[in-house]
Amino acid sequence: MARIPRRNHSVSGPPSAHCVLKDVACCCNMAQIHQFYMAMMALRRNPLRKCKIEDMTTDVVENAEVKMSDSRVERLEPPTKVLRAILRNPPPIALTTTEPFRFFDLPREIRDHVYSYLVVRRGKKKSIIEAKEILRGQKKRATAQRTRERLNQKRVQNGRAPVSLRDAVTEPIVRLSVLQASKLLHYEASDCLYQSNWFAVCLDNFPVTRLDTPLGWNFSQITKLQLELQLKDAQRMNSYIDWATFFAAFPSLRFLRIIPTFHPRYYDWARTELQDWDTAHYIQRAFFRELLAAVPENLDLKLGPSLDSGDDMTLEGKSPVSKRVLLHMYAELGMRRDVGGSGGYIAVDRIVDCGERA
Repeated sequence: MARIPRRNHSVSGPPSAHCVLKDVACCCNMAQIHQFYMAMMALRRNPLRKCKIEDMTTDVVENAEVKMSDSRVERLEPPTKVLRAILRNPPPIALTTTEPFRFFDLPREIRDHVYSYLVVRRGKKKSIIEAKEILRGQKKRATAQRTRERLNQKRVQNGRAPVSLRDAVTEPIVRLSVLQASKLLHYEASDCLYQSNWFAVCLDNFPVTRLDTPLGWNFSQITKLQLELQLKDAQRMNSYIDWATFFAAFPSLRFLRIIPTFHPRYYDWARTELQDWDTAHYIQRAFFRELLAAVPENLDLKLGPSLDSGDDMTLEGKSPVSKRVLLHMYAELGMRRDVGGSGGYIAVDRIVDCGERA
C-alpha cells in the first residue's frame, strides 16, 4: 500500500491538501497518484496559488491541466508561463476583412495629425519652407543632369558606354505626392500645408515685385509669410513700387514678418545711407513709408529678424538692417491699430523684436 507523505504548509500547500486524492490507497492507482503529484508541483510553481482549503481543489483544476494518453502523463505549462510566452511572441492578428482601410472614416482631427507628418516641414524649430532653397536645389540638379548628358555624348563618340549615375537619395522637405491621391485629400492636405508652414520669399530686384517661387505655390492660401527685402543704394531704389498689388495676391495672409537686409553687391553704399534713421536718405525713407502704408491692418506684422535665429529664414542679404533703425523708423511712420484687440495703437516693441534697445 502506498502512503502519501504529509507535507507542511511552507513546502507544498496546506496540510490537508492530500485529501483531494485521499481515497487512493492502492498501488494499482499509480497513474492517479502521479497525477496528484504533478498537480501539487504545478501548484507550487504558480505564484498566484491560494492557501485556503476550500480553494485548493479549484487551484489544482484551473492551474494544472493534465493530459493522459498512451499510458504516459504529460504536464501542461502553468498559465503564467503560457501568458509570458504569448506576450513575448504575440500571434499575428488576422484581418477579418479584405477591404481597404477607409481613411476618411477617421475624425478630422486625426486626419490633420496624419497630414502634419507629411506636409509640415520637420527638423526645424519653426517649419519654414524657403523658396530660394528649393529653387537652388532644382537648379543644381538640372546643372548636374546637363553635365552628365554632355559627358555621355563624348563617351559615345569615343566608343564607350554612357554612364548613368544614381542620384543621391535625399529626404524631401514635404511629401506633396499625397495631394494627388484624391480631390478631398488634396483639399484637406493643402489646407494643412498652407496653415501650418511659414513660406519664405526674397525680393531683390526692385521695383519689380514678382516673386521667384517654385511652381505650384498657391499665394491665395498662404497664411504665414516671411519676406526678405534686399535694399540697394538710393540711386537704384528711386522708383515707385506697387505694394498694394503685391499684398492683394495674399488674401488669406494673417502673419507677416518683413526682414530688410542689404544687398551683397551694394552693401557699402546702402549701409552708409541707412546707418541712422534721422540721417537716412529721403528715398529710403519714402520706401519704408509706402511699404508700411500698404500693409493691411488685419495682419500680425513683425519687422526685422526675431530674437531666436532659428525662427527666421536663411537670409540672402549680407546683413540685416539695424534694429535701432527699424525702431526709430516705426516710431515715426508706424500708426497701426490693434484690430482684434483694444483698437488702440500698437506699441513699437510689439512690432520690432528687440531684447535690448540698440
